[in-house]
Amino acid sequence: MLGRLRQSVAKVTESRPGWSLVLAAVCYALAAFGQARLDRRIIDGLAFLALAAAAVLFAAAFGGIHQERRAGHHSERLSSMAAELSRSRGPLFALWGIALLGCLDFGRNRFRAVGLWLWLGGLLLSLGWMYLNARLAGARQQPAAGCSDKGSLFSPRHLLLLAAVVIGAWLRLNRLDIIPADIGWDLPYNYTDVLAIQRGEYSIFFPANMGREGLFFYLIALLTRFGELSHFLIKLTSALVGIATIPALYLLATELFSPAVGITAALLLAVNHWHIVLSRSGFRVILLPLFVVLLLWTFSRALRRGRLVDFGLCGLVLGLGMQTYTGFLFAPLALGAGLILYLLSGRGPRVRSLLPGLLTMAVVAVVAFAPLGRFALENRDVYLRRLGLQVEIVQGDRAGTHMTLPLLLENARTSLLMYNVYGDSNARFNVPGQRHFGFVSAILLVLGLAYALRRWRTGRNALLIALFLVMIVPMTLAMVPHEMPNVFRGAGTIGPALVLCALPLTALRERLKQVGTAYPAWDVRCRLTASFSDRGVTAALQVGRRGALALLGLLLVGAFLMAEYQGSRKFYFDDFKDALPDRQNVAIAQEIARQIEGYGDPSSAFVKGWPYWFDGRALRTYLRMAPEEPEHVFTDLISGQPPLSQVRERALFILHPADSAGLEMLRSEFGRCVSVVHSLPGGVPAFVTVFVQR
Repeated sequence: MLGRLRQSVAKVTESRPGWSLVLAAVCYALAAFGQARLDRRIIDGLAFLALAAAAVLFAAAFGGIHQERRAGHHSERLSSMAAELSRSRGPLFALWGIALLGCLDFGRNRFRAVGLWLWLGGLLLSLGWMYLNARLAGARQQPAAGCSDKGSLFSPRHLLLLAAVVIGAWLRLNRLDIIPADIGWDLPYNYTDVLAIQRGEYSIFFPANMGREGLFFYLIALLTRFGELSHFLIKLTSALVGIATIPALYLLATELFSPAVGITAALLLAVNHWHIVLSRSGFRVILLPLFVVLLLWTFSRALRRGRLVDFGLCGLVLGLGMQTYTGFLFAPLALGAGLILYLLSGRGPRVRSLLPGLLTMAVVAVVAFAPLGRFALENRDVYLRRLGLQVEIVQGDRAGTHMTLPLLLENARTSLLMYNVYGDSNARFNVPGQRHFGFVSAILLVLGLAYALRRWRTGRNALLIALFLVMIVPMTLAMVPHEMPNVFRGAGTIGPALVLCALPLTALRERLKQVGTAYPAWDVRCRLTASFSDRGVTAALQVGRRGALALLGLLLVGAFLMAEYQGSRKFYFDDFKDALPDRQNVAIAQEIARQIEGYGDPSSAFVKGWPYWFDGRALRTYLRMAPEEPEHVFTDLISGQPPLSQVRERALFILHPADSAGLEMLRSEFGRCVSVVHSLPGGVPAFVTVFVQR
């Protein structure tokens, strides 16, 4: 049935190219209708039927448009990789051996200078050796027609890429010092871990808070060379990583398709509110989208160029990616699934010709992962603590329900709906329940996925689809029954999903160009005559329908992107800001810290605890306290005991607004006592400062 529909639509569009524009309008209208219905929480068959109809019709009408970059497997290069590896195996294995030897110096979870030089030196020199061999062998990248990698620095596509980076930077850096204001429950651990790095404790794995990989913390430590460690600097680090992901996605989309797809994907990422939230959060998860994009880019590039050094770079990304975020553990599985699909498509090279490259990639990945791998082998319980929690959830030990096939399918359905229907309910990272993609991207993803599935055998679409689908698994497996999707665990899908989103826009643009070729370049003339008292002036204007259609395509793409930008700007700086804890982006711990700093003597400032009031670790971070400094947070006020007995002349006490007993105790203990109630926006009492004096 689908085949007949595809043939019928193809006949119509070939005989009357203009009809394809009508079909495009119908597809977008159906998708917008279905998405708008879902946004009104009318989650019924009609909404999904409209989206499905739009997807099927778009794939039928536009699935014949070729946008993929020719892989150009360079069969002669692939076949020569075995000989290249054979010639280089002596130096390469020696360098890899030196790198692994350096890891022997990494005992007791510490990077040390000698081992670090050996490990990094052997790893980088091996890549340099492969690069020199490729150059000496005369291997050159040979871009496919229409997809040249070269171009003027000020070419239109480079200027558009610069515009994408600038827009993305503005959305990620604007008011970063005040949004989000609350440091949350995990970032204080990041703060203390970076403090340890600054003191010379170069840990490989950071066991606190159930264990975390350390690459992001070393990036923060690098930025402390240019500024003081603070909540803002932690957020700035994640924002810079988020900005760097924009050109990385351009490289990926250009490698798989064309510069037009690359620019469109980069612009979509620049204004994607999910990625904006992660970029401004200060969490290490922001490395996950970047390394997934880099992994797919380097692997696709290696398949096309057929050089050992490209497979080696892919291995480097794979090994370092394992030191970013737990969810990256599924990236090798996703890459393997994509490679299998790619080979099954019949368009890929022979498996035998890929073996030297895959072997090189695997060895480099192991060497790059070796320091963390050694720690994992020696401290399995510590390394697998966070992963063990996910296993407990799957087994039902935490949720009380075992992961059955129906529950797994329900979780998969919930995960796939996060782009269009409902998303994370955590107000720290999302407007509770809001879909993870903007309105425009949600529509484009449905159409783009249908387009890519229709053409899964073409180009390297199989790799893209596999990375998109498999990187959802970390979230799907870790979901307890009836849990909402998680913005962290699903973040690895952002890059592949936005490449899919770019395809419908560029396909529409390509069809407009094709329709335009049916018309002469200049076919409409307009004569303008102006008469003056002494003479007349006549001007002729030529307008071409071909140029008008090309301009229409650019305007349509621009309109979609502008709508997505406006939606994301409103989402983050209005809706999300108002939903942030505690209320309207006010952090209780930060406000308490400001009062203590304003008081001027932190040694005589005390905070009385209260259930679910503020985070003591966050307060320490805002006050920039060293780990060995004593806390001034207490639970009881007892006459003659600390902290009351510690007050010599004057002190500042901070209480919960409902702690009337504590306030009465202070009034009875001290001769002078002045209390001030501090309120949240809207007049809700937040805390009480009590100034006392003997």
